[in-house]
Amino acid sequence: MKKLNKKEESAQKKDSVNHIFRLNDFFFNSLQEMYYAENAISVAFINIKHQISTTTLNEILQTHFDIHLKHKERLEKIFQLKNERINNKNCTAINALLSEGKDHLSLFNEDKPNWEIALILLTQKLAHYKIATYGGLAHLAINLKYHQAATFLAFSVQEEEEFIAHNLNGIIDTFLTSHIEGYKK
Repeated sequence: MKKLNKKEESAQKKDSVNHIFRLNDFFFNSLQEMYYAENAISVAFINIKHQISTTTLNEILQTHFDIHLKHKERLEKIFQLKNERINNKNCTAINALLSEGKDHLSLFNEDKPNWEIALILLTQKLAHYKIATYGGLAHLAINLKYHQAATFLAFSVQEEEEFIAHNLNGIIDTFLTSHIEGYKK
């Protein structure tokens, strides 16, 4: 009977190691997706920045662009901490959000107020996606005992949450209120 227990114990250890290996692989694949996402969001912003006519919105989105750059740097640090190669891995979710955003923006090419509202809503969607993903990755990092990586990821979550609270929530209210008031006249 002792041999059976040792075999079971050995199988459990093997399963545990395999589980950690798969979780680690999932973690780094997800980081690569977020690295891709940060790059894709940055490129999308650079491509439309010249179309933003409202100074306040331009300043707010420039701030968000600067936050993206910080997130990208943190991701690079995480890869370096673990001696992992930095790769972009296609992020289907970000591609879908950016594609949807592009479609929505094209609806309002000749209507700047609505175009800018659509841009704000796209920015909110992207920020919320990043909060959810970075938050989940921070928890994975803790489980994998990558505490410094977890800290970096938690900082990214906090920055996105603060950006929404201090910038996007107020400007969407301002835009919608002024836009609705314009229709009442």
